[in-house]
Amino acid sequence: MRYCDYVVEDGKRKALELLGRPDRPTALFCCNDLLAIGALQAAKELGLRVPADLSVIGFDNTILASVTDPPLTTVAQPIESMGKKAVDLLIQELKKEEGYKRRVVLRPELVVRQSTAAPGAGSR
Repeated sequence: MRYCDYVVEDGKRKALELLGRPDRPTALFCCNDLLAIGALQAAKELGLRVPADLSVIGFDNTILASVTDPPLTTVAQPIESMGKKAVDLLIQELKKEEGYKRRVVLRPELVVRQSTAAPGAGSR
């Protein structure tokens, strides 16, 4: 089994593997935008129409997500809020204001573009 580096080539390789199965998926959720771009390339190579035949979604909302063909639906993390909260927690820890671990939940945002559609949308 080959290690995945989470880059475009790995996304394409894994997508080709999944899309070559008899029970081909109708959607792929990729753990980052680079893997999703590879999945878009695999779909194109196989003659699949995105999103009519296959929906693809990424994660991170990188600049590349808006320039793919079709533009990539992705999940945007609240990077600025994450950085601010991390600094606040670090300062609290250094000042010993809090001595316990805390879970912080920040809301991501779904950025809907043209790489997703309802299942079967291409057959209507």
